[in-house]
Amino acid sequence: MNKLHTGSVYPWQTELERFLEQLEITRNRVEDSWTRQRKLTMLEKLVRAYTLHQDETGAIIDPHSESERYYSTPSYALAAAVLVKEGRHDLLESAAAALTHSIACVVEEKAPDQHPDFFPIMMMGAYRLLKHLLPEQATAWKQQLSRIEPEQTYIFTMSKMKNPNRMINWNAIMMSGEFLRAAEGLAADAKWMEAYIRSYHLPRFTGLGLYQDGPLDRPNSPFAYDIVTRFHLGVMLENGYDGGSALELRDHLRRGALSSLLALSPHGEIPPRGRSAQHQWNEAAAAFVFTTHAQQAYTAGERGLAGAFRRAADLCWQAISRWQIDNGKLHIVRNHYSSEARHGFEVYSNHTCYSLWTAAVLAHTLLYGEGIERIAPASIPAEIGSRVLETDGWFQTVIATVDGQQMLVQTSVNDPYNIPGIVRIQQTSLPSLMGPSSAGHADRGFTGFAEGDIFPLSYSPAWQTEDGKWHSLSEGIPGTLEFDRDGGIDPQDGGGSVQVEQSSASDGATDFTLLWRGPFPGVREIRTHYRQMRGKIEVEYELQGNIQHVGALIPLMAYDGRERSVIHHVMSAGEETESIRVEYAGASLEVIPTTEGTNVVWPEELTSVACRNGLLKGARLECTGSRISFIIRLPE
Repeated sequence: MNKLHTGSVYPWQTELERFLEQLEITRNRVEDSWTRQRKLTMLEKLVRAYTLHQDETGAIIDPHSESERYYSTPSYALAAAVLVKEGRHDLLESAAAALTHSIACVVEEKAPDQHPDFFPIMMMGAYRLLKHLLPEQATAWKQQLSRIEPEQTYIFTMSKMKNPNRMINWNAIMMSGEFLRAAEGLAADAKWMEAYIRSYHLPRFTGLGLYQDGPLDRPNSPFAYDIVTRFHLGVMLENGYDGGSALELRDHLRRGALSSLLALSPHGEIPPRGRSAQHQWNEAAAAFVFTTHAQQAYTAGERGLAGAFRRAADLCWQAISRWQIDNGKLHIVRNHYSSEARHGFEVYSNHTCYSLWTAAVLAHTLLYGEGIERIAPASIPAEIGSRVLETDGWFQTVIATVDGQQMLVQTSVNDPYNIPGIVRIQQTSLPSLMGPSSAGHADRGFTGFAEGDIFPLSYSPAWQTEDGKWHSLSEGIPGTLEFDRDGGIDPQDGGGSVQVEQSSASDGATDFTLLWRGPFPGVREIRTHYRQMRGKIEVEYELQGNIQHVGALIPLMAYDGRERSVIHHVMSAGEETESIRVEYAGASLEVIPTTEGTNVVWPEELTSVACRNGLLKGARLECTGSRISFIIRLPE
């Protein structure tokens, strides 16, 4: 087959080509029922849930804080305008009122919560759709929009910040809307953007096309802000951006789309690392990226790739739809706690804002995806074949998939917000949260929880030192500097290193070994070996150092805010072998020790551990020696 164009060497080129060859051989066609009409119905239900919260000025009022929050109103304006375009004409007046109010907020520098940078892309999207329907109002909108001075109006500009490290996702988000304003003739030009793109945004892209958000000298690289920044820059390209950085930017976004496709879970979720993880807008942004790249691939004659992108977009819609409740609103984070509880919310997470921003991004996806139904959906990489992928830059994640099953190992050893170990297991036959789907934290960082203890709990090695104390790899390596959730961390601080010692993928299996070195208490080196097959993950830990016992931490899904799991400590005949079985949402998962003499212990500090999805309960496997192994058995 011909190699796909990815510019210079694409790190995952071999895995990408192998996947496309598998698609050609299997000629796999997927019927997933995610038609454009179904997507419109989901969007309309979400938007109309907030029409009830619009006041006489056009603002959307958050029912929990009883005030207008962040960029809820322009998000509503765009989403409602797209629905008007699709024939829901009764929303015209409401959409127009929200747009009028939003423009006034920016021009008068009164944007709620000081977030004007997020307004222009949604205001301009709504303006373009409504201006022909309401010509008199459009004249007033045009006059107001023409008054905006970017360096003065917005916050994340060099004029305001005077700091290149602060030219993060906010700046790219603002520019995407400002490009649309220039394209409409409402700004002098868009040439000023070139310096920002060239100096502050292109350097953040890795070889995989992933955008590293955070300070330039030590980006903290959340997957959420990778995907959302690529969404905004993608809107610019879709609208004709052809500046001096266009070719390089297009290559980065192409690579990023391919990488997101290869990393997407079988449940349609992006990896969970970093702040804002598991918020529904993550997958909304991914849906846009996959939709636009499906159409680009189809136009280029890459029909198999186009089908996989189409399927990936549909799975993202499906991932979000699972969390839409009967009244149309969303659980904005993947748990069933009430919005008032704010479990798993970041300090800045707001129910109305993030519900409506999700709606706005999905509306963009429909707006730019009118031709996607001509593309037949095909399996995504997580559904067929086997591969082990190591992210580049500061994303510090190893992704292993085999035939509808995926496991993620984070390799950050000195970041208390992103702990090391297996942090997610998902399989098509399991409920998405069961694996579990997220780990605990050593430091809550931005995240708040309604209940549960903060503890670094993941599938990770543990050991007892000669002083009788237990430690684990998930604790990481303490740095010399206090953790700064805003500024990120220096990956060299505190020492330590991780390397992929070996990895392989064959039909129906993946196999890889990580070597961890660092100043761990009592331990010099740790090898973690993972062999994965459909329905089974075999894990072995080997430690070198002065220890009394070796162990393994086992995170178990306990409570999602609505449903509690049933956790069994199983003793076999004669009580010579112990194991663990978890029953949750009609499915079961087992953890079975395979090292002779292993005991299952339930430490008090692991009784109730907070995670984004609810609560985890932790067990510890313990035995003598320097090695311990176990099997995670999943339904096939």
